[in-house]
Amino acid sequence: MKKIDICGKEFDIDCNAFTYIEYRKKFKDNGIFKDFEIISNFTTMQVLLAAELKSKKPEITEAELIKEISSHMMRYMDDYIEAVTRIGYICCYTANQNIGEYENWLKNLTRINTNDMWIVEVTELAVNCFCGREGI
Repeated sequence: MKKIDICGKEFDIDCNAFTYIEYRKKFKDNGIFKDFEIISNFTTMQVLLAAELKSKKPEITEAELIKEISSHMMRYMDDYIEAVTRIGYICCYTANQNIGEYENWLKNLTRINTNDMWIVEVTELAVNCFCGREGI
């Protein structure tokens, strides 16, 4: 078990076989591996798009790059946010079943930025638990 900061609040997180079972119970339409894939595809797309834009427009500023990537990635944002919040919730739930239901837990998240550090920490914990490898 470890502690992480999510939107200014400290949570315990953990991941084990219970995590997998509870994920299926709470999120019937998605399995945790489908959500790993959504996150992996989203981050890969961002990296590839950045490389492509820099190649096509070597003079592009960082602000312009972020704006173009954000604009392009908007169509994938719903699935990404759902995936990261479900994984974040289930890792918190594994550590502490008293945190309440998913929708109530979401009320603790004042904002979600695609590059929030907690997303990386939670995802790495879960991927390492189930896949035995670093990162996604």
